[in-house]
Amino acid sequence: MGKDKKKSRDPSKQAALAAKKEAKAEKAALKRMTKQNNNPAGGADCGVADGSEDIDAIVSMMREVRVVEYESLEAFPVPPRGNFTWNLCPTNGMFYMFGGEYYDGAENIVFDDLLRWDPDAKPYSDDEREETANNTHDNVPTGKWTRILTPSPRPPPRCAHSAVFYKDAIYVFGGECATAEKYHHYRDLWKLDVKRNLWEEVRARSGNPPGAFYLPFLINQYRNIQHKPNPVARSGHRAITWRHYMFIFGGFHESLRAETRFFNDLHVFDFQTCTWTELQYSKLARLPPPRSACNLALGTAPSESLFVYGGYSKEKNANVPGGSKSEGIIHVDCWMLPLKSFAGGFNNGSNPPSWERISRKGEYPSARAGSSSIVHKNKMLFFGGVFDNEGDHHKMDSVFYDDLFAFDMERRRWFALRLKKASGGGGGRRRKKKKDEGEEQNTTEMEEDDSANEDSDEDACKNDVEAVSSGWDVDKLRHDMFAFIDGDGNIVYEKIEDDDAVPDDASKQDEVQEKPALAKEFNSEAKSLDVDKGADKTDGNGLDQHLLHSSAAKSNSSDNPRRIPSSAVMKVDNKGIPMPVTRQTPLPRINCATVIKGNTLYIYGGVLEVGDREVTLDDCWSIDVNKREKWTCIWPGQMHRQVWKGIDSDNDSYISSDQGAEESDENEETGEFEPINEEDEESDEARKLAKKEAKRAAKKAAKAGIRQEISDLKEKLGTDNEQRTPLMGESVADFYARTTDYWNMEAAKTVGQEAADRGEAMSSKELKGVAFQMAKDRFEEIRPVLDRLNELDSMQKEAEECRKEKKKVKADKKTKKDRLK
Repeated sequence: MGKDKKKSRDPSKQAALAAKKEAKAEKAALKRMTKQNNNPAGGADCGVADGSEDIDAIVSMMREVRVVEYESLEAFPVPPRGNFTWNLCPTNGMFYMFGGEYYDGAENIVFDDLLRWDPDAKPYSDDEREETANNTHDNVPTGKWTRILTPSPRPPPRCAHSAVFYKDAIYVFGGECATAEKYHHYRDLWKLDVKRNLWEEVRARSGNPPGAFYLPFLINQYRNIQHKPNPVARSGHRAITWRHYMFIFGGFHESLRAETRFFNDLHVFDFQTCTWTELQYSKLARLPPPRSACNLALGTAPSESLFVYGGYSKEKNANVPGGSKSEGIIHVDCWMLPLKSFAGGFNNGSNPPSWERISRKGEYPSARAGSSSIVHKNKMLFFGGVFDNEGDHHKMDSVFYDDLFAFDMERRRWFALRLKKASGGGGGRRRKKKKDEGEEQNTTEMEEDDSANEDSDEDACKNDVEAVSSGWDVDKLRHDMFAFIDGDGNIVYEKIEDDDAVPDDASKQDEVQEKPALAKEFNSEAKSLDVDKGADKTDGNGLDQHLLHSSAAKSNSSDNPRRIPSSAVMKVDNKGIPMPVTRQTPLPRINCATVIKGNTLYIYGGVLEVGDREVTLDDCWSIDVNKREKWTCIWPGQMHRQVWKGIDSDNDSYISSDQGAEESDENEETGEFEPINEEDEESDEARKLAKKEAKRAAKKAAKAGIRQEISDLKEKLGTDNEQRTPLMGESVADFYARTTDYWNMEAAKTVGQEAADRGEAMSSKELKGVAFQMAKDRFEEIRPVLDRLNELDSMQKEAEECRKEKKKVKADKKTKKDRLK
């Protein structure tokens, strides 16, 4: 009896027992509720007196409210975007796109759109079939795009996040929202059910009751749930699935109050138990250095292993005084983590994991950041990237790449995947399928064909050497992406040298005005080739060389700026509007989306930088990775219609036509992300042109006025002589101490000589007194002018610092935006 009374008096044990009973009752109630939802017909006969009818009604009401809407798109999504995720759903063969950002030089827009693409679907109507045929090469179908309008709850806008597919669901983790109003890194995990197209946030837990995973809004009702923390908020990380696990590696976190942090931790999410685990290493273990934007791949043979390659990070330079300057590092190392010991789980007391560094073998890619990768048949396919050489004042000389590589994770060897010449059906090719052959024989033939192609890749390069990549430097990018549209709707051209420009011959210009289709071809050797009117000329690469003059040819002025009328990427029509040129291969880029379906590799979007200008690509390409006979352009993109607002009105690197271009009717949908400004009234055009010219002239006049005033003051007072001019911040005593010899000589020449002429002699002390007085008189005489010179010099320095700061901010934003994600 004593023990019972004593036990009943213990309040902590009594509360724990009551909580346990309450949790058990709630678990049973939720189980009955779930059973009723799964069997509505039998739910009415189940009498429940504990209020579960109300819960069931609430759940039914919430499910009725969560209605998903669908919006069909006529073409690929606009505006274009970068740093989004693109996942293939194997069960329905569709591609799911989420998030991303678009930067126009003035504003960064972050999206929370969910879009779905069916690459095998046919156009919706005859008009769309005709439009598709006009916008694609060889009438390649563009499939169907659908915007999925999901109800709340749903993830907030983000970019540079990760997304993986597991059992009819896409899991999105982390990312960032970087706008003018908000900059935030996320650490949340969301699940998209691709069957219902509904989002729900996944919270790490331990011992959740059945049904709580699918009803997250009820989780907080249970007191026995112990949430485990998600990984630290980050973006630019990489994710991949293995069995019923998801791996998260690397990334970065940036804040205003602290330095940018780069990560090399490895977190594992168990889909079955809904728990996070961070892998712990021994103190002596070798680890990959912290990085973001790396390539993460899972190898399956000869044993299951995780591979990490490349990436980007920033570290302080210890050689710089104070160590305050951070320099970008492009990683070229490869690391492998065996997963065999984790087959039984990550909390089973197994030995700590051990990373192994893999040397680069075969024909490996050059150093680069921002490359994209995808795993296909135990190979990591690797595309694009950029190499940055940062110079003085944060000037970035970048080289962009458009080559394709494969890393064989079984042989641990690199291969350059170049295009092959089309075969006419000779030996080594898969024979044509007969109508009466079964699927089993067709599959065998396909596997033989794949192995034959793999053998040819292996024989391509037996030496360990860096592949020769012909990247696009800034000069080539400026010549090929020579025109764009500014924020006022004007066509803006890259300024080029005279020896690279098109000859400006007045007589030929008149001829071009009569026949706009007659022009000269521009190439790197400045050779010319006449093109007949209406002819369809192509070079060896199939590029359209039918050149049209710009709108500037219509003006009467004879001092029109020289410009490139056409390139391998774009041309200008007879109205001066940039138009695309049909290409045979994708442009170089960074951070594009890559997806593999069957043996077909798809790449979509990415970013390309032309000096300070950033071009968000939205073209889509595919290639058969086994045959590799050609790239297929599924969608050419609308890069030539993008608007870039990030240029100064007095920037000498660009030439503006000061004339708004007209927007074609067939591309009206591109106006959603930035239409070309149309001005029907000449007065509006003249007023806008006059305002812009006045602003530009005022800036130039102010600069010229300051330079001229400084020159006049220096010439008038002889300030070029340092012995007669006080330095900035110098006192009279300091001025005399620095120029004592000069003023002593001047005193001896004047006062001393006069005394000698009178037959008098001056002592050294008297001469020094005279010299000091002369220096003081000079100091007082020049001080007002010197103050003005210092003021003007400060104005110049302030303007220069402002210009450098703008460049620095752009360079830092570019690095953060493109290299880290």
